[in-house]
Amino acid sequence: METLATHAARLALTRPHDLVFGRAPRPVRCGLGPLEIGGGRVYPEVNFTLPEMEITCETWPRVKAQYHQMVTGILQRVCELNVPGLVLEFEHLPPMTEQPAWGEEITALIRGLMAEAHRVHGIPMALRVTIVDLRDAQRPPRLRTGRELEVMLESLRRCARAGADILSIESVGGKEVNDAAMLEADLAGTIAGTAVLGARDMELLWRHIVAIAEETGCVAGGDSACGFANTAMVLADQRRLPAVFAAVVRALGAAQSAV
Repeated sequence: METLATHAARLALTRPHDLVFGRAPRPVRCGLGPLEIGGGRVYPEVNFTLPEMEITCETWPRVKAQYHQMVTGILQRVCELNVPGLVLEFEHLPPMTEQPAWGEEITALIRGLMAEAHRVHGIPMALRVTIVDLRDAQRPPRLRTGRELEVMLESLRRCARAGADILSIESVGGKEVNDAAMLEADLAGTIAGTAVLGARDMELLWRHIVAIAEETGCVAGGDSACGFANTAMVLADQRRLPAVFAAVVRALGAAQSAV
């Protein structure tokens, strides 16, 4: 098995001028069309979420109706603008990962709406599903074993089978170290939490995500490290953290994405 150090020792792009936005050494083809990502054309990716509301068995019909309305509106606008391609991101709220059947149901709903829009208008589309990392429900978090990890993996599998094209996560490994360090503007502690502990944890998660993607024919989409970087951005907006420090934390998230 290759380690993180092995990956970091060689670059996919060896010359700086080859690093061009929208181009990748190995473009990814997925979804309806299919959509080619990294082939030279840049596509919008649209993220959306519910207005503030409870997610329970009683409110579930309203939740589904709200997603239907949001996605229908997005696809209508995309088709009106004749966008050359699109990625929609269904980012789970915690109950949708905690109850894998709920995340699966919304994934199938969105995929059905996308398939109809693609059939009528021919626009290439792909669906990214980003699950919630449930492992920090207890402190210290159990990262490598336990019920939370098993539920997360089941949620990924069910969403993949329901129509997800890209599987992603916002991981929390190392976040308890990172959060404490950020409140003290401790750069060394932040690097340890994000680029060392977080990256090591993502190696574990990445193996699981890749295995599920290969099993279901999806693309393993990786980790944006938003659980770290977005926290820094919010703290900076509240003037509890220097904006420059928050920008550094955002850049450090590349360590997890690179895994």
